[in-house]
Amino acid sequence: MMKILFVDDLSDTRDVFRIAFGLQGHSTRLAGNGLEAVEAVREEKFDAIIIDVEMPEMNGWDAVREIRKLDNGQSVAIVMFTAYGNGENERKALGVGANGLVQKPISPPELISHVTRFQQQVA
Repeated sequence: MMKILFVDDLSDTRDVFRIAFGLQGHSTRLAGNGLEAVEAVREEKFDAIIIDVEMPEMNGWDAVREIRKLDNGQSVAIVMFTAYGNGENERKALGVGANGLVQKPISPPELISHVTRFQQQVA
């Protein structure tokens, strides 16, 4: 079981993944933008962070940079996801400190599979 921070600006997407992760036995905290994500990581420790790239107020790129500066954000697996996956975005994700980038649409079990793989790399 993992404690996951799931960050997306669409409430329907957050709800679907929270429910799906819960059915798989994971606990999930939700955030609607990068600012909320950074604050969540300041408040508690997560096993994994799944964060959208394009969001209002603070995008995923900037949030990951800020999260990696925090004590709770240095060794956590971070997976970014976007509808615009390409080699340039993957390099950018790694450059800001994420462990990887996956492309939408993606099912919750597929996403957990990626998270688990990246978690093993961090451990």
